[in-house]
Amino acid sequence: MRKIVVIGCLAGASFFIGCNQTEQAESEVTESKTLEMSEESELALLMREMYDSNLELKKKLQNGEMPPSFPEDFYTLHEAVSTKGMISDKNRSTFEALAEQYRNDLKEIENAATPAHAKIAYNEMVMTCASCHQVYCQGPLPKIKRMKLNLNE
Repeated sequence: MRKIVVIGCLAGASFFIGCNQTEQAESEVTESKTLEMSEESELALLMREMYDSNLELKKKLQNGEMPPSFPEDFYTLHEAVSTKGMISDKNRSTFEALAEQYRNDLKEIENAATPAHAKIAYNEMVMTCASCHQVYCQGPLPKIKRMKLNLNE
């Protein structure tokens, strides 16, 4: 009987020790992953700023207001340093073309004669953002789709 009790105690103790070691290993992996994260790129930070600005613009357009001008750095999107490896020399020309289209979209919004035209130009800009993110970084696509205006409002 003692053998069974001793074996049971040893098995229970080894179970708890093993679980504790697993938790420690998992926390070390989590800490390691946290430390490996690098700073956001200049391009990523700019795009976050652009997203916030465009949500404000969307509200203004929904209220029938004409859009203001955009910050100059929105026009120099193509010059911002991207996350390493995101835009290679091989696909740089695609990025440049989409950045040029984005700049044209901004000008269309700013030069719109009516709020209705500004809304259409705004949606074109949103589609350009989505097109670029289809190629380079698909993570923000759900947020980009939420930026789109309903033209029937």
